[in-house]
Amino acid sequence: MKKVMLLCLSALLFTCDDGDLQIERVDFDSVNISNCGNVDDLTETTFFFKIDQDEALLLNLASGLLENETSTPESISSTIPSSSSLIYRLFSDNVSQAYFCDVIPSLEPTVIEETTATAGDLNIDTEVGSVTETVKNYRHTISITGLSLTNSQNESLTDSSTFEYGTFTTSTSNSIELDTPFSNYAEIESYVECLENPSDSSIRLYKTINDEFITLDVPIDSLANMATNDTLPRKINLDTGLFRYVVADTLVTSDMACTTNALSEDIEAWYFNSTSGHLNIETVESEPDTEGTITYTHSFTLDSLVLTLKANEEGESDSTLDLIESIEMGSYTTFGN
Repeated sequence: MKKVMLLCLSALLFTCDDGDLQIERVDFDSVNISNCGNVDDLTETTFFFKIDQDEALLLNLASGLLENETSTPESISSTIPSSSSLIYRLFSDNVSQAYFCDVIPSLEPTVIEETTATAGDLNIDTEVGSVTETVKNYRHTISITGLSLTNSQNESLTDSSTFEYGTFTTSTSNSIELDTPFSNYAEIESYVECLENPSDSSIRLYKTINDEFITLDVPIDSLANMATNDTLPRKINLDTGLFRYVVADTLVTSDMACTTNALSEDIEAWYFNSTSGHLNIETVESEPDTEGTITYTHSFTLDSLVLTLKANEEGESDSTLDLIESIEMGSYTTFGN
């Protein structure tokens, strides 16, 4: 919120007996968001507050606004006061987090003044903030435009600028840490082939989910239109990074999955590259269709997979993850005569 607005808001809140306005400064810009942490899943949190000694700024969000996935611009919104609410309170003394979170509320301090937001368009921008070997951490930046407040004397103030309430962080398991690693990608029916191959001898196949993707760089001769023996699949060594899992702080695109270059400097990405293991390919030949076309379905399994999270910052070290014994990774279909 603009400081000038905060000064004006103070003037509305505090009046002297002689009718002159006593202007004080109300500034929550440097105050972090707090919550009571009383839910198992932090994305279900709807009550937030910011405390600055004897002042507090309380936000009640409409439910269902926070999700552990990157959002498109202005896609997560709510209106004040119909769906969400914002309240400023001045207390008789310094107030603590316990005042708002204890099961039995404290009687002290008392509320001297309360000002309620009567209008405003609330927006939440969600993106990946950081990634570790096990989790993705999401930043939810909450802002309000066109905020209008009314005090107990029914005096109102509207600010047409954007007030950034603050940022709240949640975490979720990355795709490696699911009960079955990468099982979320199994819901995607088939891989997409990049238009440009990473080399003359291989093709790149990929799948994307919101802010992440997986890629397989498969030797072309390993996708031969020929059925494999049931007990002898084709086997490719993965120690040169032929399998990748990438998380970005933005919505991913096919160009991001297909490029062999580093992503744009304004995109932060975390790369998990295969440094050990094998890709097994089992190929099944179909019966000819009515036009005589035969399809070859190549099913992928990753065995003894070891992924390494590449360091993002200078001075950091790569992190090698625990071995994944075997996971099925979908299939790709080619066509023969």
